[in-house]
Amino acid sequence: MVLWWIGNALFFFLGIPVVVILLIGLSRSAVDVGRRVDTVHDQAGGIVIACDDVKALIPTRDAVKRVGAGLTRYVQAVARIL
Repeated sequence: MVLWWIGNALFFFLGIPVVVILLIGLSRSAVDVGRRVDTVHDQAGGIVIACDDVKALIPTRDAVKRVGAGLTRYVQAVARIL
């Protein structure tokens, strides 16, 4: 019976505090992961906004191709004149 009480005392004074310390560390890590996920989520929103700007470059690319083709014709005409 004495060993039973000694075992209970060891569990109460050693086991439970160790478990509590481990749970505190786990909860801190979980909160830190939550903060990092929020940061990544905010940055992903910025990336999506930047990609919308890239979509707007498609008409610009097409306009540059048209101007380039016209410029090529102009240079060829000037070359024939000279």
